[in-house]
Amino acid sequence: MIKAINNKVLVLPDEADETTESGIILTQMTPEIQTRGTVISAGDRVEELKEGDYVIYQPMHAIRISNEDKEYLLFPESSIIAKINK
Repeated sequence: MIKAINNKVLVLPDEADETTESGIILTQMTPEIQTRGTVISAGDRVEELKEGDYVIYQPMHAIRISNEDKEYLLFPESSIIAKINK
């Protein structure tokens, strides 16, 4: 398993939708950009987040990591812009 360190946060993004809210079918040529996911690991310098938090993030700051057939995103804590209470 991957563990985030320092001020980094490891996120499992939500699965991409195949249709938009208005019903438009998305193809592989027009994928929905995911901006939400679940925190899998938070480094020891991360103050606001913990494992299991559901967050909104800035996708352009992500480093993509594949592990055990899953795609994760690694961010600095400052790229997480909100925490959502479910």
